[in-house]
Amino acid sequence: MNKATALLWVAVILWGVAIAPTKWALESFSPLLLMFFRLLFSGILFAPYVLRKKKLKGMSIPWLRLFILSFTGVAGYFMLTSSGISLTSGTHASIIDASLPLFIILFAALYLKEKVTYMQWIGLAIGIFGVLLISLLMQNAGTLEMNGSSFIGDMLILASTWLFAFYTIQMKRPQAEAKLPSEAFTALTLSLGAIIVFPFALVEVFVYGWPEHITAKSWWSLCFLVIGPSIMAYWCWNKALEKVSGATSGFYMNMLPLISILASIVLLQEQMTVRILIGGAFVLLGVGIAEKASRSQQKEALCNLISE
Repeated sequence: MNKATALLWVAVILWGVAIAPTKWALESFSPLLLMFFRLLFSGILFAPYVLRKKKLKGMSIPWLRLFILSFTGVAGYFMLTSSGISLTSGTHASIIDASLPLFIILFAALYLKEKVTYMQWIGLAIGIFGVLLISLLMQNAGTLEMNGSSFIGDMLILASTWLFAFYTIQMKRPQAEAKLPSEAFTALTLSLGAIIVFPFALVEVFVYGWPEHITAKSWWSLCFLVIGPSIMAYWCWNKALEKVSGATSGFYMNMLPLISILASIVLLQEQMTVRILIGGAFVLLGVGIAEKASRSQQKEALCNLISE
């Protein structure tokens, strides 16, 4: 295993297992307060590195554009994800998150006017059916699963997936932020994310009160979320991308749902029901069909370009 491959594995494992410490931290923290602390501490830890390297010296910062990107890809995404995870199981959240590539395809068609093949539409339909199979059947039953899942929690996770898909589509049409170094871009979006989340967290604390008792387990979980998934994973991922292709990195990203599901079962002691297995299989099948169609479309476009 070379260094780049090892870095990719470290990144996806850190992101994948984050579902468990998020659940543990939510035992003490309210969802929005947890996300505020996570973004605030991540931004604070990133800032000295950026300032020491003088990454922003003499550069114009597109604050409005960064605010929009931070809301969709950081603040809004994390607020919905944290709130959703507090109401649903890790297995449900992991499988619904796996549908992200499908919604990127859908938003690319609607927002970027990209051509979507019939096979991609089929993959999208199969994946959405899998998500509905997991969420709606439970709603019809009118009860919580043994894993503590709820329809509202599932829908919040689904909404976070839509929001991050929209963020990804915006990043496909880079503007002034493309001139910023990646470390500076991350530090700024994390810091802006904390600023955006702050008033929501403040209202949450005003309504529900400050946590009466924050356990050591919750503090350590917060520390892991800041240092692991928010900082180390990002650093490892970007270092690896300097050496590997986009196709290779895409393979490792597809491993994320499987790692998250495994973490939910092993670390959170959640049960894998037949319905979750079937729904998850439909989601992964839909993603596989859609991504295979995307690769075929890219190869065809490349061949046409070469022939011209």
